[in-house]
Amino acid sequence: MSNLALRRYIPYLLFLVMTLGFLWKPIFTGRALLPGDYLAYMKPWASVVESTDPAPQWNPLHWDAISQFYPWRVFFADSIKSGKFPLSNPHQFCGTAFMANGQSACLYPFNYLLLIFNPITFFTVFAALHLFLAQVFMYWLMRELGAKAFGGIVSAIVFAFSAFMVLWLELPTFISVAIWLPLALMLIQRAASRKSVFYGMLSGAAIALAFLAGHFQIAFYVTLAAGLWWIWKIAETLWDERTISSAIKIARPVLGCAAIAALIACAQLLPSQELASHSHRVRAVTEQGYQGFIANALPVYRLVTAFVPRYFGDPSQNNYYLVGPIGGKVASAADYMEFGMYAGILPLMLAFVSLGAIRKRHISFFAGLTILALLLAAGTTVNRLLYFGVPGFSALGGPNRVLLLYSFGVAALAGFGADYYFQNHTSAAESRPSILLHSLALLAAPLFLFALTLWISWPAFLSGAPLGDPSHKSVFTAFCLIIISWLLLVECKRRPQFVWFPIFVLALIAADLFYFGINFNPTCERSKIYPDTELTNELKCLTTNGERIAVINEHWNIFNIPSAILPPNAATIYGLYDVQGYDSLFTKQYQSLLADLEGIDPSPPENGNMILVRRYTPEIASLAAYLISADPIDDANIKLINNIDDVYIYHLPGSPQCVDHYVPGTFRIGLWLMFIGVGAVACTGLYALKQSKKTA
Repeated sequence: MSNLALRRYIPYLLFLVMTLGFLWKPIFTGRALLPGDYLAYMKPWASVVESTDPAPQWNPLHWDAISQFYPWRVFFADSIKSGKFPLSNPHQFCGTAFMANGQSACLYPFNYLLLIFNPITFFTVFAALHLFLAQVFMYWLMRELGAKAFGGIVSAIVFAFSAFMVLWLELPTFISVAIWLPLALMLIQRAASRKSVFYGMLSGAAIALAFLAGHFQIAFYVTLAAGLWWIWKIAETLWDERTISSAIKIARPVLGCAAIAALIACAQLLPSQELASHSHRVRAVTEQGYQGFIANALPVYRLVTAFVPRYFGDPSQNNYYLVGPIGGKVASAADYMEFGMYAGILPLMLAFVSLGAIRKRHISFFAGLTILALLLAAGTTVNRLLYFGVPGFSALGGPNRVLLLYSFGVAALAGFGADYYFQNHTSAAESRPSILLHSLALLAAPLFLFALTLWISWPAFLSGAPLGDPSHKSVFTAFCLIIISWLLLVECKRRPQFVWFPIFVLALIAADLFYFGINFNPTCERSKIYPDTELTNELKCLTTNGERIAVINEHWNIFNIPSAILPPNAATIYGLYDVQGYDSLFTKQYQSLLADLEGIDPSPPENGNMILVRRYTPEIASLAAYLISADPIDDANIKLINNIDDVYIYHLPGSPQCVDHYVPGTFRIGLWLMFIGVGAVACTGLYALKQSKKTA
């Protein structure tokens, strides 16, 4: 193999090393990439799982990894291995739709790795695979747009290890959707430049995979960016060729993209839409609803975290302090993830450098996309166009997760900036006045924005915690990174022939992003993930005929680890059948049924996606055969079966009714449409291959 061929593989080897280095703990020590330490503070696991000292800070979003995604993946794997496709899940909500819940991602190809790996190992393999692919796809996009290998590597590293990808790493649907964004844009670029219907169809397949991956809000942002990129490509073509025929030629790939995206995604979208129309999320599109939507927007005082990600602390270090009522909103440690926007100091500086070539069309697009993402995330009136104009958009939680497009835009601009800087400032030595002028400008821009965001955030800082650690240390670290990055770039201008500067740049970017994110995602010993206990074994013995249980959990908590017994979805792990459940989509009918039986809203105010048995009423016997409670129940009609670790098990009288769980009927239609879409791509690809052989 020639040296040139070997050099082509160097970026991919680097991406592999970066991935292995970032996930070294779960990969090389075998620890679970899950927050299993939370279980040590809940019953029944508190009796068998050793707790940590101090207790981990409660992050409600990290809890989703082990309370939603892990049980769902276990159930999916068990179902597929037993030869059944899981349209429904009988273990939660007295039976509920499973496949139609998009985040189950039953049709996402990489989830079938569960047939090879056990669920705990799967979470590590899945995260590693998607971090690697995020780098590869971003690199391909940048190279397709004309970037040098160096610029492509910079963009790849920044995109894969920026805040959005790293902070959401343990929630698999977020990253598995996001990675298809750069690939979709790369294929669109190729389709537009070659007027190729086949590449247009492939871009549609990439967009469809984003929907199959399971998080529709993030998939919508992928589609939004792809749509804007298509519009940009059409405008470029019309400007360059100035003929209607050129627009018609590019319209065919656009139609191919839209058709294939719709056909393949239909298998997931149709059932999910059918379920959503009956779900608790159905709400009227009103001005009041819009105000609630933008209430979850990025607060302006959080812009400082673009420079100082730990300015308000870090939940993984047990020192995040913006918890409680802040600015008219109830804040929690989950906000650290929801509003994460860190992409590194040097990448931000390189992004500013890229604006020196703003007339280049690609740079103009990504600069505009970055600004648009910030405007949307900040809750500006731009959101009205989407909230009132796009069906279903009103059901999304808030605009803050569009920060994916911000991270993506900054990553692309950083790559272009790296190429622009090293191509324009290393070819020949500049005069000292020129170096001084450029150097001062390069330092002034980030320092000004840094100081501005610090000034804006100061009131929130004072309301959150006393002066001192961790914010002062984080500010000092950010300031040092700005100075080090500036000195590195200045030295590059002074010594343009020094070939090691690109290596130093990549090393500094990687060190910065690794320091930020490498320890954020919690890991634990594998034995801590839902171990068998005396209580779970007893319940399995009592319910051998499929009897249902009702676990009383009166309250939930978003600030501290909840004092819960067998929290929602845990029953799925043990093959138990539960009244409660936790899902982003469940039917409004079931919620109303539980409200009537309990005489209280079964969804706690802290989390509207949960259904709990919040108190005992005799009517609960119409759903469950056994009641589990932390407190004794004073009712002569129920029989105490056992008391295990201060948890009471009661047998309820009567014959529990069978609740008709909702299974959407559109799955078969969607599946046939998906087969048509996949077949169309395959046939078009074979035809294109045949034609290329003829012309070769």
